[in-house]
Amino acid sequence: PVTTIEFALPTASEYRLTVLPHVNDRTFAPTTLVTLETAQAFAAFRYDLTVEEKRTDGTLTYRVLGLKTPSLSLPSSGPARFVREYEDLRGTIQFTVVGLDGNKSTCTLRIGPKKIDVVRAPAGGTVTVRTTPSAQE
Repeated sequence: PVTTIEFALPTASEYRLTVLPHVNDRTFAPTTLVTLETAQAFAAFRYDLTVEEKRTDGTLTYRVLGLKTPSLSLPSSGPARFVREYEDLRGTIQFTVVGLDGNKSTCTLRIGPKKIDVVRAPAGGTVTVRTTPSAQE
């Protein structure tokens, strides 16, 4: 089974970060799928979460900038979401999420092609290890 790491940010559980081993649909290459979403669900639209992404050696930082209406205005409910697929995300990576209020949470994960391990959980946060993707993914 595939291991998925999901954690709620301790700075207010307003965001949820999910890191998941994945296989690209076109190339069939192993990738890592990262999803950052709001804990709050919206009734009218599934908004896009606007995020500034900064990547350096061994570090990924996501700064939440706000919400954006979806490019397709089809009615849908659910959390605002930012999704990124990485082809080269391997090894020990420190993830930092900075919320709108400037509060940040950090965790460190070890990422392999089929497995993700928690090296350091966010202080005061909760870590859930799932062996299958959630129904929303």
